[in-house]
Amino acid sequence: MNRFVGLDGIKGLALLAIVLYHCMQQRLPGGSYGVDVFFTVSGFLTATSLIRSLNTTGTLNLVRFIPKRAVRLYPALLLLIPIIVSAGWLFDHDMLVSIRDQVITVLLGCYNWYAIGTGQSYFDQMNPQVFRHLWFIGVLMQFYVIVPFIVWLMWRIRRTRYASLVPVSLAAASGLAMGLMYTPKGDPTRVYFGTDTHGMGLMLGVALAWWVTVAPLGNTGQEPEPTPRIISSGDFPVARETPTPHVPAWRRLWDAAAPSMAFISLIALVSMTVVGRQDAFAFRGGIMLSSLLSVLLIAGTIADDSWMQSLMVFKPLAALGRYSYGIYLWHWPLWILSTALAPKLFRSAAPWPLAMAALLTVAMVTLSWQMVEKPAALSPLSIVLPPRACGRRRAVQVIVFDLIAALSLVGCVQGIVHAPAKTAMQIQLEQQAAQLERLQKTEHVLLRRNVPAPPKPTHTMPTGDRITAIGDSVMLASSQGLSAVFPGIQIDASVSRSIMAAPELIDDDLAAGSLRQWVLVGLATNSQISADQLDRILAMIGRDRVLVLVNAHADRAWVPPTNQTLADYAAAHPSNVVLVDWDATANANAQMLGSDGIHPSMDSDIYAKAVKQAIEQWVASGR
Repeated sequence: MNRFVGLDGIKGLALLAIVLYHCMQQRLPGGSYGVDVFFTVSGFLTATSLIRSLNTTGTLNLVRFIPKRAVRLYPALLLLIPIIVSAGWLFDHDMLVSIRDQVITVLLGCYNWYAIGTGQSYFDQMNPQVFRHLWFIGVLMQFYVIVPFIVWLMWRIRRTRYASLVPVSLAAASGLAMGLMYTPKGDPTRVYFGTDTHGMGLMLGVALAWWVTVAPLGNTGQEPEPTPRIISSGDFPVARETPTPHVPAWRRLWDAAAPSMAFISLIALVSMTVVGRQDAFAFRGGIMLSSLLSVLLIAGTIADDSWMQSLMVFKPLAALGRYSYGIYLWHWPLWILSTALAPKLFRSAAPWPLAMAALLTVAMVTLSWQMVEKPAALSPLSIVLPPRACGRRRAVQVIVFDLIAALSLVGCVQGIVHAPAKTAMQIQLEQQAAQLERLQKTEHVLLRRNVPAPPKPTHTMPTGDRITAIGDSVMLASSQGLSAVFPGIQIDASVSRSIMAAPELIDDDLAAGSLRQWVLVGLATNSQISADQLDRILAMIGRDRVLVLVNAHADRAWVPPTNQTLADYAAAHPSNVVLVDWDATANANAQMLGSDGIHPSMDSDIYAKAVKQAIEQWVASGR
């Protein structure tokens, strides 16, 4: 009996892509494709286990199947949740917004539908929910409920050639539903988190399990050849069919071509993680493509004598795959915690949040494996009660775990009871918006008074009464600082605003005759900006005005290309376009940012000073 060599390595690569996507989205915008590799592997291994049960006992043996999955998933979750909620209560209350509902839906295995039902506000994007990554576990739990019925149906029609068409058809239907329901430039939460719309990898994994485990039936109508016993490791089966003495010609051809196909699939998947994005391509074929490539990667790696196995047993990759569940559980909430705490502990942001998250994840995964997951595989009760025949070391481990569990449960209760309804940044921005409105009304700036047509700019340092500012929540957070540095400035800033709002706002000012000589635009945080959009804005304000563009500081996939577009545009229009490098200023002053690492503190004027410095340098250059 041989093992399915290489699956841990495949899981390790997929996990690496997901972690980098979560923590460094700008560097790996397509890392979310790693989720589809995981889904395919999970579907394959789970279905293999069920097929083995049918083949050896004639039943699905759900009495064993369901508790085994629960023991694999829940002990680690029950450690994660109280510790993370306690950490939020102690260090960052923003992590606790809507925490009660998150905890309940995670434990019920339906967090993905909770996220879909509640929608995603702007502040959820700025301060992601601490258990949001567990939508994956919700989909997996729901798959565990339905997959026995799918495998049972396939087994009932095993004498025909149509058994594998059941999961293949379900995969195709899922992919079609995702493509039809996806709305370009809309919120993709429904189609990405939905069990019905994101089930392609799971279903294709079931089909692969059938093809690998059950002998092809052809047109004979005979019973499938008995499959050999399959050994298992932890939750998942890890054995493959022992070759029969007579190997058909098609099998020899497959064994020869499979490694190369797997390698090509691996290269394609890596390329997709590097250049891919969550865009129309992803939702209208890209995710289905990554699932199909995952099938080829798995099948080609586990094929007899596949040279791909040597690549996938690389120890660091295999270790990542072996502990992938724990790493996936812990890395995201610890990343959120690290990004909130690192700026308070270190003067410079990079690379401390990533280093903190990595060290904390290693520590917590080790704790979870040694004290919870490993003992739970033998007996769930042994997690909190030492077995009679255990050694002193194990007894000490149980006592330490009991202390950790008791303290974290107390902290968890406190965190849930005292969870805030809104993040601190949301509250501050709402207060700032109200204050800005009062200020502007007091100074009669927003009454759209007619102002003289602007003369040809003399390129001297402008005062506030010569500047119209249009921006998003980052500008709103700094409106107090802008008013202090540029008294009399006209500010129109709002939460969740993008560059698409600029033409209408500028047109309103033009119609009212209130657009000033210097037009400050800070709308790069929430969406990508194109040169065509900037051309339109520049054409609207006219050549007699100066356009001041503020770039963005956020860990979002669109920020690097947007910042590059703004820099290129300013360089191409040196006579009337100024670039404010807010990203560099924010990186150098991370301790003055809010807990989300995006907005400046309300009492800070670093944003305003960055604007002033950029204009001063531009004027001093003689333009």
